[in-house]
Amino acid sequence: MTIYRERRERLLSALREKEIDGFVTLNFESSDAANIYYLSGFHGSTAALIIAEEESFFTDSRYIEQVQNEVVGIPLHQVKGKYLDDVADTVNKTKINRLGISSNCTSYSLIETLRKKLPAIELVPLKEEVEQLRRCKDKEEIARIRNAIRLTESSLEKIVAKIAPGMTEAEIALELEFIMRKAGAEKVAFDLIVAAGENSALPHYRTGNRKIERGDLLLLDIGVRTGGYCSDLTRVFAVGKVTAQGQEIYDIVLTANRTGLAAAAAGKSGKEIDQKARDVIAAAGYKDHFGHGLGHGLGIEVHEQPRLSLLSTDILEEGMVVTVEPGIYLPGFGGVRIEDVVLIHGDGCEVLTSFPKEELQVL
Repeated sequence: MTIYRERRERLLSALREKEIDGFVTLNFESSDAANIYYLSGFHGSTAALIIAEEESFFTDSRYIEQVQNEVVGIPLHQVKGKYLDDVADTVNKTKINRLGISSNCTSYSLIETLRKKLPAIELVPLKEEVEQLRRCKDKEEIARIRNAIRLTESSLEKIVAKIAPGMTEAEIALELEFIMRKAGAEKVAFDLIVAAGENSALPHYRTGNRKIERGDLLLLDIGVRTGGYCSDLTRVFAVGKVTAQGQEIYDIVLTANRTGLAAAAAGKSGKEIDQKARDVIAAAGYKDHFGHGLGHGLGIEVHEQPRLSLLSTDILEEGMVVTVEPGIYLPGFGGVRIEDVVLIHGDGCEVLTSFPKEELQVL
């Protein structure tokens, strides 16, 4: 049995407890790419999948050969007209009475259109059933995340050796992406963030053309996707020299990062871990300068369940992979965020990232 088959059976078993006897996912232009990959191994942007006693996989002529190479053990239907017509025709021939559909990734209009095509079947919108399965990673998933992290860290080491005053943020990002792809990355996991000086005070800054200057803090938030899985890493550097204020906030964030790592373990809540790291920053007088959550799950997507934040109700479980990324952001000056990736164990966590952070490195 393939791992994808085992995942589909786990999903169907969970749905049957809710008296739902089938599930359909519609991936149109990557609208549900992560879930369809998790359940079938298909990397393409357009397909549909029915999971029930009789399974069916739908795609068009663009992806037939790819599906034949990537998807094992599911009958393939080539769509020549409209996807929803073919899906509905197939479902109507089954014994499905209640069909689940992901409402997170499917538009209301698509759900309603499909509902009209299935008059004798109850269509049940579901929110996070597949995402719940994805929370805890198996050994193969963990190995792929480790590999993505190794590629990211080796690429960061290479770009750090090339960075010099006068380079622009965009030049650094472009060169870094080239290094990553040359090393085997499928793509970057997200738009690489290279933020210099005052721009580093923007947590989700969009990399621009500012030149880096002596005395700047330089924040790099980077990641790749390889083997279908993502990495996510943030490190901060000083350009030319370390300023007193830059060193101060770096040391505080590093302590908060260590505190979050020490607190991460199975059975702990995302809220509790966030609070412990946040308390470090608040005690140093920077409570109002750390606005985002402490971390998030990482896997096929760069942001997954669970969440580490003051609003989180998630309880960590063994096998989850999460980020720990406290920060301090000072408008007009700059910011520091130190992000690591950890694998949750019963009695703590394993830090999967290893790029040096103990000192504010000068470039």
